[in-house]
Amino acid sequence: MDKQDRKHNTKPMNKELTPKEQKFAELCVTLGNQTEAYRQAYNPTNKDAEWLKVKASQIASKDNVRLTIGILKGELSETHGIDRAFILQGYLQIISDADYTFQLGSDNTLTKEDKQAFYRIMNQTKNTDKIRALEAISKMMGLNEPEVIEHKHTVKTYKTNWG
Repeated sequence: MDKQDRKHNTKPMNKELTPKEQKFAELCVTLGNQTEAYRQAYNPTNKDAEWLKVKASQIASKDNVRLTIGILKGELSETHGIDRAFILQGYLQIISDADYTFQLGSDNTLTKEDKQAFYRIMNQTKNTDKIRALEAISKMMGLNEPEVIEHKHTVKTYKTNWG
């Protein structure tokens, strides 16, 4: 198995995590911050932020630790019923609310009660919410990757008598 295969291997290794590695993996999931997880799990004497970041990254990239973090994230997601579909539905609701708000804003026939409702909704739903939701969906779906355009050129050489 070459280095590239090992990097993407998803089968658990025979080596179990040390207690500190296990605690680090659990803290990575609960805190969402590898550096802070390293600080709490290993209690290092060197508190330099760059050094901690490097050490945390090294631990997190170990096969068993990386796989354990993935498993724990999956369990947490399952426990709370949060998956891609749930997140996507939430973002789509934000977009729908923003669209509805802007439609209401352009309606000149609103009653006084409708205008009050509109301003209440407008204060809750901002255009930036819609933009953030669209950006998050794009990222989630991999749509924010730059488009790759392949160019094929043929270079022809000509012999000249210019000198």
